[in-house]
Amino acid sequence: MSIHDKHKEWLSARGIDPVLAEKFGLKTESRNGANWLAVPYVERGSVVNHKYRMTTEKRHMMDGGAPLCLWNHDVLLRPEVQSGEAPVIITEGEWDALTVIQAGFDRCLSVPNGASGVDAKLEYIDRAKDLLRNVKSFILATDNDEPGRALQQELARRLGPARCKFIDWPAGIKDMNEAYESNGFDPSLMIKLIDGAKPYPVQGLYRMGDIPEPAPLKSYALGIPGLSDLISVVPGTLTVMTGYPGHGKTSLSMVILANLMKSGMSVAVASFETLAKPVMQRRLRASILGCGEFNIPPQRAAEADRIIDERLVMIMQSVEEEEEMDIDHLLDLAAGAVIRDGIRLLFIDPWNEIEHTRRKDESETEYIGRAIRAIKRFARDYEVAVWLVAHPAKPDPTRKLTAPGLSSISGSANFANKADYGIVSHRPNKAVEGDNTTSIEVTKVRMGLPGKEGALVLAYDWRTSSYLPNDIGSGLGV
Repeated sequence: MSIHDKHKEWLSARGIDPVLAEKFGLKTESRNGANWLAVPYVERGSVVNHKYRMTTEKRHMMDGGAPLCLWNHDVLLRPEVQSGEAPVIITEGEWDALTVIQAGFDRCLSVPNGASGVDAKLEYIDRAKDLLRNVKSFILATDNDEPGRALQQELARRLGPARCKFIDWPAGIKDMNEAYESNGFDPSLMIKLIDGAKPYPVQGLYRMGDIPEPAPLKSYALGIPGLSDLISVVPGTLTVMTGYPGHGKTSLSMVILANLMKSGMSVAVASFETLAKPVMQRRLRASILGCGEFNIPPQRAAEADRIIDERLVMIMQSVEEEEEMDIDHLLDLAAGAVIRDGIRLLFIDPWNEIEHTRRKDESETEYIGRAIRAIKRFARDYEVAVWLVAHPAKPDPTRKLTAPGLSSISGSANFANKADYGIVSHRPNKAVEGDNTTSIEVTKVRMGLPGKEGALVLAYDWRTSSYLPNDIGSGLGV
């Protein structure tokens, strides 16, 4: 069946030419006793999915089990797009995209599931990454509302903000189709909005009007009693964690990572001191399942492994690689994990195991400052929280051991000065056998960010691989 007359009327009422719609394969299909307007999703010449729209009410569905890809994907195959000559417009829906195409901008894509999949992995971006990487510029024409701004921000971080422009929407206009309708189906307003798209601010000087409206600041709870009141995972920020060897940094890290993965966050871990298998795998399994590291129920291991496989990306130095892992290589890999896996947290443990190559005549302090700037630029551009573990200088053996601070970290005061958050893990009674009391202090929270400076004392319960308030933990003999 071609497009039913009722569906043609619905399209025409939105200013969309039914002939153009048929050119893109739209047709009426009967499903479950009702007529749906079917929109095919074509990828490299083959139909891989459909979106079905009920026009009498706002209901959608897609083919069960079919992959999500960009609508009008094959525009990316055009030579002028692949050569980087032409910008590509991305909208939040097929009707907006058809409206834009009808106005003369035929290099237009639409996301398949609107703003509903912002916190997902954006499978459609990964499927087209080999083609998207050659596009010189994108115009992000997502909806002018909170979900649309969140989608815009997520697309910019996946595609790279330096390549993206955004639409400066007039008051009261939500999307391209609405701009078309509100102007009496005259495309001049749409054309003006697209031609006037503004570059994403990446560097340099900008007026306030050049900066897109941000999505609400996100923060993710750590899932540890009391600690989430002081500090959380905030995309776009750098957290520096320190503490002496054996003073709980690894246990704290494993619990935090496990809690975040259980809550649905994808994370990348660059760990150079803890073996991925069996040590990290075993500790993450225990933290996820809430059991002892060496008492993992065999029948539940698969449950933990499913979460680990879905939510964890490891950044590792291959034994076959001749070059050491430097900060630039690490951040390149992390950027790939943003695009492919949608990570929100990059956890680097520890700093001193990265290959640190200084430029000629560059001091250690200058190098560390430059490296931290690169890390913070990555965090900001890709909206990823970066947690960095850095060891303090060795303590004076002639003095009583006290908790270190960020200023105690070997190499430079830049760790204290440039971090957005600082956290210290310290075991004051480490010398006492069986005493797992841990003092966790948040020593820095940059102004304007969620959280507050403060300290709390917890007890690590090895039986459940979790932290308890110290009074409870002590009562249990932890």
